[in-house]
Amino acid sequence: MRLLAHRLETERFANFSAIAGQLSLIAGLTVLGSALGVAADSLAGLGSRLGRAFASGSVHAGFLSAGWVLALQGHGTWQGPALRGAGAVIVASLAAGLSPAGAVAYLLVPLVIARDATVWHARLGWIGWRAPRELRAPFVGAASGIFLGIHLLFAASLMLGYPVSVPDGRRYLAAVAYDIGANALTAEWLFRGAIFSALWRRWSFWPAAAASTGLALLRYLLDPALPQTAELVAGAMFYTLLLGLGCCALRAWSGSLLPGYLATVAFFAAYRVLLV
Repeated sequence: MRLLAHRLETERFANFSAIAGQLSLIAGLTVLGSALGVAADSLAGLGSRLGRAFASGSVHAGFLSAGWVLALQGHGTWQGPALRGAGAVIVASLAAGLSPAGAVAYLLVPLVIARDATVWHARLGWIGWRAPRELRAPFVGAASGIFLGIHLLFAASLMLGYPVSVPDGRRYLAAVAYDIGANALTAEWLFRGAIFSALWRRWSFWPAAAASTGLALLRYLLDPALPQTAELVAGAMFYTLLLGLGCCALRAWSGSLLPGYLATVAFFAAYRVLLV
């Protein structure tokens, strides 16, 4: 029995070391891609946006790839899906950087992920890649995101005095496409899918939800697109906290990533109306 236990612990340590090494590689490539993108814009001048678009795509590509590593528990089969997803989101980001109309390419990214996830569905059920247990779950998720988004709009306009108006159509649709194919997709795939599910296997719900939401908060705090005034940062963190915990609860209740994904898309669709 001691020999069997020792062998099991050795295998767990080896698998953990392999996953840590793979995540370190992805983190290094993500930082490199982001740095190259920012440097390219600095060299090209103020009129260039492709460098920052490449940097943004690199970050989301890193999130998708890290999610694949954790979802497939470090097995070598993660490279193909990760490369295809990373390539799709970087191309979409560059297309959106060229023109708002190019953001339609973001809508192809979920299809790329779904195609690969369908192949590996038997090994992805544990992160929530499955149909919800109840038919009403997607509607509950979307309604939750809409409610939180409308609450944000009222709070920002009535308490802080920020105007709410109909945005430019093309830019608004481009932003929503970004949320569908990058922002909400990578948040659910990595933070509520791979990370929350892995922690929930070992801990109870609240510690797992708090840890995964904390990491998601850090992601948004480091986002240069986030408004930098203190009151807006505090407000953004508050609503992101509620959204993250709510999506973890939707994931736990429904057994699926879909309700949380719809909640995130709906919330950010309302947020994009806010002129800050």
